[in-house]
Amino acid sequence: MKDSKDFYEGMGLKFLEPQNQTEGIREYMELEDDFILRTFKGVDSVLDVGCGEGRYVRKLAPIVGKITGIDFSEQLVALAKDSTSTFNNVTILAGRAEHLTTLVQETFTYGLLAWNTIGNIPQQLHQAIFDNLAKVVDKKVFISTFKSNQEVMDERLRYYDKTGFKVESIDGNQVILEGGLHHANAYPFSYFQELLESAGFSMETHDLGWVGVMIEGTKK
Repeated sequence: MKDSKDFYEGMGLKFLEPQNQTEGIREYMELEDDFILRTFKGVDSVLDVGCGEGRYVRKLAPIVGKITGIDFSEQLVALAKDSTSTFNNVTILAGRAEHLTTLVQETFTYGLLAWNTIGNIPQQLHQAIFDNLAKVVDKKVFISTFKSNQEVMDERLRYYDKTGFKVESIDGNQVILEGGLHHANAYPFSYFQELLESAGFSMETHDLGWVGVMIEGTKK
């Protein structure tokens, strides 16, 4: 797999354009937004992993104690820093999710991986990421992701088509876009259950419409 950093700093920016959303994707994002703002209000500290251009950093900064956003795309990090420059409780860092414990030397009340962040990270890195989350998150981690079924796969394909992305191939619930620059995955609940329990979290799920789901992991 090529480094999808190239994708996110180029054609992948189309993901940020609301006019490219399908009906199902729009519902998922709106419900995700409502859930996160309602659930995170008043939380002391938040770690936003895969913060992108700062979508949730901007929204959460006024209602939480402090928030740190991390993303591996230098271009998106620059956008996030620029759009949150007026907040004094925001830190934006460039780095990869599997290197969390070297990027931050503090712990956070909640961790967040929104908008299928985990599905866009190579699967072989997931265990290390969840092990690191257990070290830097004190109470809960929230993972928003696509549901894993054919109906959602069909909607994802409509979404990619609307954005103009070329689908190179499909492997189960994995869609490979644009010459292998981007791999987007969806995983069954049992996969997250295993990952969370191995890292010391219990699991609860919350529907985000028929396309998405919020996985809530609570530190045991």
